[in-house]
Amino acid sequence: MSTLEQTSSITLQDLKLSYSEAGKGEPILCLHGNPSNKSVFSNMMTKLDGLNIKLVAIDRPGHNATDEIPNEKNDLWYDTFIYSDFIKAKLNKKAWILGHSYGCLTALKIAIKYPERVKGLIFINPLVATATPNESTSSIPYFSKGFLTGSILGLWLPIEYPKVLSDILNKYFQPEKPADDYSELWIQKFIRFENVVAYHIDRNIQINIQNELKEEMKKLSLPTFALYGAKDAYTDINRQQEIVNLIPGVKSETSESSGHYMPYLNPDICLDFIKKSIAS
Repeated sequence: MSTLEQTSSITLQDLKLSYSEAGKGEPILCLHGNPSNKSVFSNMMTKLDGLNIKLVAIDRPGHNATDEIPNEKNDLWYDTFIYSDFIKAKLNKKAWILGHSYGCLTALKIAIKYPERVKGLIFINPLVATATPNESTSSIPYFSKGFLTGSILGLWLPIEYPKVLSDILNKYFQPEKPADDYSELWIQKFIRFENVVAYHIDRNIQINIQNELKEEMKKLSLPTFALYGAKDAYTDINRQQEIVNLIPGVKSETSESSGHYMPYLNPDICLDFIKKSIAS
C-alpha cells in the first residue's frame, strides 16, 4: 500500500507557497533543484509506509505553483526568512532539510541564517558551487521587469528555451532517458516566463553568494550528509564535493548506479540514505 501525497498551499509574508506532504513521523523539508519543482520528490512519497518519516516538498519561490518574491525584496538571503516561517508553521518549528541539486544551496542558506530551525542537512547530488569559478550573471531577471523588454522576453523565451531545457532533462536522466511524454509535459511547464526568470535568479544568487557561502559553511555545526550519483551528467561531482566538504564533519556516500535525478528515478536509494542519516 502506498502513502498518499496531499497538495496544499499557505500564504507567508504575502507569498503563496505550494507544497505537498506525505507520511507520518520525523518532518523533513524537501527543496528541489533548478529547473525543477516539488514533483521530483513524488516517487519517494509513495514509499513511506512504516518509515516514520514525513516528507514536505515545497515549490520554491518563482517555480511552478509558488509566487515569485517581489523584486524589491529578492536579495541573496530573503527566501530563508520565508522558509523559517514555513518550518515554524508546518513542521513543528524545527526539521531536517533535504536538498536536491540547487535545493542544497537553499538548504545551506537556511542552516546559516536560521540554525535553530534545522535538525540536520541531507544533500542529494548537491549543486552548491558554480560550474566554473568566474561565471557571469544573467541580465534576464532585470529585463523581465520592464514593460517593453519583458514583453520581448515573453515572446523570445518560449522559442529559445525548449532546446535548452531538453538538453538539461537529458542530463538529469542519464544514465536513463526521459520518456517522450515526460519531456513534453515538463518542458511546457519549465518554459513558463516565471520559471525561466526564476531559473536565472537562482543562478545569479549562486554566483553572487559563492564567497560568503564558503566562509559561512566552515562555521556550521549541524549533522550533514551528502549522497552523490556516480553517473551524474549534470554536475561535476569533484567540484561539488570540494565545496560541500567545507562543512565540518560532513559524511558522504556515492551511489554507483545513479545519475543526477535520483529522487525521481531512485527513490528507494534516497530513502535508505535518509533513514541512515537520521538514525546516525
